[in-house]
Amino acid sequence: MISVDSIELYNSPKIISLDKAKKVIADLKKESKNVGLCHGGFDLVHPGHIKHFEVAKNLCDSLVVSLTADKFVMKRKGEGRPIYSEELRSYTIASLHCVDYVVITDFAKGVEVIGELKPSYYIKGPDYINKSTPGITAERAAIKEVGGEMKYTTEPPMSTTKIIDYVQNLPRSELLLIIDRDGTLIENNDFLGRNDDWREELRLKSSVVSFISTLQTKYKTTKMVVTNQAGVARGYFDCSMVEEINGVVNDQLVSKGIKIDNWQYCPDVDSVYANLKKDEIEFDVNFIKGETRRKPDTSMVIDALNEIGKKIENFNRILVLGDRHEDKELATNLKAKFVDVNGKSYEDLVEDF
Repeated sequence: MISVDSIELYNSPKIISLDKAKKVIADLKKESKNVGLCHGGFDLVHPGHIKHFEVAKNLCDSLVVSLTADKFVMKRKGEGRPIYSEELRSYTIASLHCVDYVVITDFAKGVEVIGELKPSYYIKGPDYINKSTPGITAERAAIKEVGGEMKYTTEPPMSTTKIIDYVQNLPRSELLLIIDRDGTLIENNDFLGRNDDWREELRLKSSVVSFISTLQTKYKTTKMVVTNQAGVARGYFDCSMVEEINGVVNDQLVSKGIKIDNWQYCPDVDSVYANLKKDEIEFDVNFIKGETRRKPDTSMVIDALNEIGKKIENFNRILVLGDRHEDKELATNLKAKFVDVNGKSYEDLVEDF
């Protein structure tokens, strides 16, 4: 769901509380004004919604739109809905000249809203005229009970769900996005997990996260994180720590709308390097190998593709995001584009790409 931190920027005098809406409607009716009520989720406001409100306004003196709260839209429509938070949906609708008031309602059904607001008219789209489902039948009874009347608009119906399906099925180029972890996806911290307070040290790199978000809107992306984790071989932490950190990072990315399709890491060091550093570092012999999967070797990428059932030739473009020479060399080995994230803003990353 798309929401904002500074909701004050998306406020409007037309957005009122339920209690104020009840008083406003009662006062208008005392002035012999007819108050129309449209109720719904109105997610991803589109031309069909706007025409519905315009026609509804022609049927009454004052038009109130009651908006279903996020939790009920989510329950009814499923994961990923609403697309926009209730604050953003209410702001969008309040911006329309034909709408006089907007109220976010903490009710699961329109029947409860009708009972609270008691409008003159309850206005639905033309596709409800001949419907006799339990929901619309109950709403007809509810508006009659408060002394109001059902009215129907005449515009051709337009479905938000169908629009979403259409957009999701538009042909898009396939992009394989290969992402380094430390120093790229998260702020550089040598051997994260070495200290007990690693959770406090963990910070997503905001410029890179924003860049990934942009890429997945423009392309059909397959995203993998491929990371060398020599801290295991050095005895700083074990494989379970690497996987725990990956899980925490993954959860933070999911909360920002980014789903990583596969995670790969290599805990090993090669024997040549281990021999050179043996006087400085006491390596765990279990993680010293003659040949490793470490970048710039492509093994982790191939393993990730095998696990998700894809092949390198499936992709129109391949992009490696990294901050070190081994990431650049990995891109060379894959014949891929490399974007160095070191010191780059979001705008810099977009320009480089």
